[in-house]
Amino acid sequence: MKLLLRLIRYIFPFKKYILLIFISHIFYSLFSLVSLSMVVPFLSVFFEKVTYVATKPSFALTTQTVTDYFNYYMSHIIISHGKIQALIAVALSMIVLSFLSNFFRYLGLYFMAPIRVGFVKSLREDIYHKFIILPLSFYAKEKKGDLMNRVGSDVQEVEWSIVSMLFLLFRDPLLVILFLISLFLISPQLTLIALLVLPFAGYLIALVGKKIKKKSIKAQEILGKLSSVFEETISGLRIIKAYNAIEHASKNFKERNHYFYKLYKKIYIRTELAGPIVEIMAILTMMVVFFIGGHLVIQEYNVSGEFFVFYILIFARLIPPAKSLITCFYNVQKGLASAQRIYKILDGEEKIVEHENPLSIKELKSEIEYKEVSFSYNEHTEVLHRICFTLHKGETIAIVGPSGSGKSTLVDLLPRFYDLSSGEILIDGKPQQLYKISDLRALFGIVNQDIILFHDTVSQNIAFGRHDVSQDKIIEAAKMAKAHDFIMEMENGYDTIIGDRGMRLSGGERQRISIARAILYDPQVLILDEATSSLDVESEQFVQQAINNLLSNRTAIIIAHRLSTIRQVDKIYYIEDGKIVESGTHDELMQLQGAYFKFYSLQLDSEVVE
Repeated sequence: MKLLLRLIRYIFPFKKYILLIFISHIFYSLFSLVSLSMVVPFLSVFFEKVTYVATKPSFALTTQTVTDYFNYYMSHIIISHGKIQALIAVALSMIVLSFLSNFFRYLGLYFMAPIRVGFVKSLREDIYHKFIILPLSFYAKEKKGDLMNRVGSDVQEVEWSIVSMLFLLFRDPLLVILFLISLFLISPQLTLIALLVLPFAGYLIALVGKKIKKKSIKAQEILGKLSSVFEETISGLRIIKAYNAIEHASKNFKERNHYFYKLYKKIYIRTELAGPIVEIMAILTMMVVFFIGGHLVIQEYNVSGEFFVFYILIFARLIPPAKSLITCFYNVQKGLASAQRIYKILDGEEKIVEHENPLSIKELKSEIEYKEVSFSYNEHTEVLHRICFTLHKGETIAIVGPSGSGKSTLVDLLPRFYDLSSGEILIDGKPQQLYKISDLRALFGIVNQDIILFHDTVSQNIAFGRHDVSQDKIIEAAKMAKAHDFIMEMENGYDTIIGDRGMRLSGGERQRISIARAILYDPQVLILDEATSSLDVESEQFVQQAINNLLSNRTAIIIAHRLSTIRQVDKIYYIEDGKIVESGTHDELMQLQGAYFKFYSLQLDSEVVE
């Protein structure tokens, strides 16, 4: 129930539409009932059972009053125009009332449209916003395909079940209440007997619904894993083909898909129980009503033939909305299962919390200091241990070391992608946690080995996040990044769509676009994370020229794979097992003939062999 209330808040901005839907459904229910009631005068005229009434009866909320009013008006029509005209009048009234009933039904659907699409829009926007602000550590534990499934099929399931339920709650209870009141007015005895079967039906429905929710949660989790397999397959298609692993990949997918098939088959079978349960209960009740009601008509006790037909028609019309509400109950269980998975994201802990009164920072004035910095992704493994160094404004330092030594983690702490386990990072003498997060991150420009480009134009990728940049500035940045020439050779130049993750470009071209973005961003501190490690020699030369342009008169941290690119930096820090074991210039470290010397010599030997 708590989860349902949280979802309902998404419809609060649409209060005026809710009111209009409610009004529409009141009129829909009233006209539906009145159109059904026209069967009474039709049958009365047809079977010549109209009792002629000369004076207009006084009003009272009873079936007898309705009968008296009908007889009064029918008497006047029959006397003035004859029975055929009376039948025509009744038939036309039924057509008009039916039209009005369906008109207001459509109005309800019309006003529901903005609520339905607005609900999904707001929910997706909240999930996307949460995706962006959640710490990177959250994604280390989640599968990408499963996350995509939550923003896709889970949201769709919630929209289909929960929003549909809300629409039915606006419409069907009104019909049910109005029809039940009418049934009680016609025959309280019959109606009470009919209602005796409800507790038994309700028990069966609740029992099945509980099982559906449990299995739906599991099914959505399996569907998320299937999405992950799809995502991994597309990303690793080259490897799958190269290693002749098509059969293995297909078998893996089929096993997971078969498990989903068996689980969802059970959910579908249980969900479809709603219809038969309601139908059986309705038929049993109808037979009881037919038997007892028929007996009352034969005995001429309190119910006339035409009113009994009216009663049966109302009862028959009562079944579809009752059935819809019960089916809706089953669907809501599936929707709540999806909502539960969605709220695992929306309730995800935002570990990177901004200071209550953050300081603004627009430029680095003096230095960045790592002071006894330690970091762990979990309680068991320490990635960085008591790191200490100072980066002065205008300096370029390099972080080197074997894979898995903590180099990338060390620089990820600077923009607060993660918070420290202990120690502190001081920027201009103040702890980084005191600064506004957006200001802090604006200080740094990052060029990674794993280049992130988007399915957009070259211009939009270079100007990413900047809406106030002129085309001239974009072109200037591209020229400095040695990217202008190959961009102009593309079919639409700077307006060329570069494909998903920039797949239409080579590795070197993607890297130069990334560098152009950093140049345009003009950061105070540049972080180069193995920016040339995966490039061939020719591409590396172009990229290195672009990097040199980018580094000019700028504070920088370089994480280097190829040590030949960092010989001229101001200081090198050699990291091993999360600790700084050596530091100094290239020449100083080579003279020490320690860990850096061995690392450099090994790389030099491998390059000679190549």
